[in-house]
Amino acid sequence: MATIVEPQREIPVIADVDVCVVGGGPGGLPAALAAARRGAKTLLLEMQGCLGGMATTGHIGPILGITASRADKATVGGIPRELCERMAEIGEARSWEQSLKAHAVAFNVEGLKIVADRMVREAGVELLLHALFVDSVVENGRMTHAVVESKSGRQAVRAKVFVDATGDADLAFRAGAACTKGRPADGKAMAMGSMFRIGGVAALTADVRTAVLDKTREAVRAGELNLYSVQLGGFGSTIRDGEATVNCTRTAGDCTNVRDLTEAEQSIRELTWRTIELWRSVRGAEGLHLISTPAHVGLRESRQVVGERRITGEDVVQARKYEDAVARCGYWIDIHCPRGLVGGGDVHLCSVNCKNRDCYMITDYADQLPDELYPPDGEWFDIPYRTLVPEKVDGVLVSGRCISADHQAMAALRVMGPCMAIGEAAGTAAALAAQASIQPRQVDVQALRAALTEAGALV
Repeated sequence: MATIVEPQREIPVIADVDVCVVGGGPGGLPAALAAARRGAKTLLLEMQGCLGGMATTGHIGPILGITASRADKATVGGIPRELCERMAEIGEARSWEQSLKAHAVAFNVEGLKIVADRMVREAGVELLLHALFVDSVVENGRMTHAVVESKSGRQAVRAKVFVDATGDADLAFRAGAACTKGRPADGKAMAMGSMFRIGGVAALTADVRTAVLDKTREAVRAGELNLYSVQLGGFGSTIRDGEATVNCTRTAGDCTNVRDLTEAEQSIRELTWRTIELWRSVRGAEGLHLISTPAHVGLRESRQVVGERRITGEDVVQARKYEDAVARCGYWIDIHCPRGLVGGGDVHLCSVNCKNRDCYMITDYADQLPDELYPPDGEWFDIPYRTLVPEKVDGVLVSGRCISADHQAMAALRVMGPCMAIGEAAGTAAALAAQASIQPRQVDVQALRAALTEAGALV
């Protein structure tokens, strides 16, 4: 590969803060709010034009993972609950009580954008949108600056503590932290996929709906549409009457590779349109229409930081608890086929029970596949603080789906409810470390747990 040499240049430092959070999605928004509310001077960097990450630019909804396994007992509180309640107050989400009964928070994307903006302003968080993180500056094993690119050029931010809420561990990886990616057998991570919003659903009769689903199933079985699920969606990132958000698309790829991302964006949009066209070809369903596709393809898995502790699939199904727990997760091991297969609509989950018995994961690596998928009913597994702390790099905490976890455990904790709870913990810990002039690994975890409990979080 040809290379060029970039001339040396001075980069202006535009901010010097206690805590810098990189990424304003489910793992980053609560982190910034938590840090600022504890009095830390906090800067939040987000590459998109709004906050919310996959929940807004990705159209992903509802917010899953808010309850214990197959129960309506809350496993998250604090900022995640407040965020949902504030959306409900303005008519943009289901109430918290309704959400617990449904095991998920259905909401409207635009409402989440508005509430997120209001909350960061109220907390005194300094926000920079359209700011793309590009590099980490490390001195003597400690990260000191984050480098960003924007319309204002190349700039840097100095902070006492950084929170990596990029979802892909971009900050920690560029700071030199060890990371894993995907499953051990082949390094493949879960398939990407996008949700899309449709209208005209309310006008469908029961017979027409059945005909649409039957025709879709035939197309999938014939290999004409690569859909892993045959459905017309429901309330998720919309709660408007007559609308639905649909989660059925799938494509393999590495979401840390720009070419794979580009291919995924285009192929899934094309798949979405072909699906809509097929639906509308059914008599009586002509009024179904596409309202919107997301600004960013839906991502499930990429890098995992190697932390001081690693959560495993065994932790999930045994509902293990830890003395240094800072968040809870009652969700299950939901692995979308990393090869992007759908198998006529029968290949949904990657497990020992997959119906594709010829897959090399079944024939050669069955010992790497989960058998049991759920924590015991009414239970959850703990997320230890040590999984947020990179093994080697100082000055950094990790939040959201890229914390230290194996492929199976990550498939459970990746959903937005646990990521938000992890974010609140990361932001609180970052503030404690910055204000005490210590490294994140030196934080008194029991003091952190007390602070989280005081703020309404469930630990």
